[in-house]
Amino acid sequence: MERNQGEARITVVGLGAGGREGLTLGAWEALKNARRVLLRTDRHPAAAWLREQGIRWESYDGYYETYDRFSDVYEAIADDLIRRARADGAVTYAVPGHPSVAEMTVALLRKRCPVEGIALELVSGESFLDRAFIALGFDPADGFQLADATDFHPERLNPHNHILITQVYDRFT
Repeated sequence: MERNQGEARITVVGLGAGGREGLTLGAWEALKNARRVLLRTDRHPAAAWLREQGIRWESYDGYYETYDRFSDVYEAIADDLIRRARADGAVTYAVPGHPSVAEMTVALLRKRCPVEGIALELVSGESFLDRAFIALGFDPADGFQLADATDFHPERLNPHNHILITQVYDRFT
């Protein structure tokens, strides 16, 4: 958990890798107690379940159609979260998986919130890595690398490690 001192606050909650079973108790409590919930995407198995539980949310899915590059989408989301935190005092932003694993919007918030005087709190959720390790049947302690297909550097890979590549979002990638 990261915290800054300040009146405005952004709480980032990990929704886990699947439906409600991927939510931690801490994530569930944060979502239940939130005044405003913003989802990075409603294309997550937990989104419909949250609505069934009476949690109202808005999503940033429209941003993906507004901007041509993912980097622009994530910058725009970070801008909006900071604006809303200043205006409302507190926002809860829910992301797929774990907030600290392959989540560019959180990386941007980590850089910007201290400069902007906004407190940032991260609430963990199950990462897709947790399920990948089980499904693929290996222990990451034996040697493991995580690479991003949108910023791929094959020269950095160690062929003796297990390698998982994220952001493979279409056939071309």
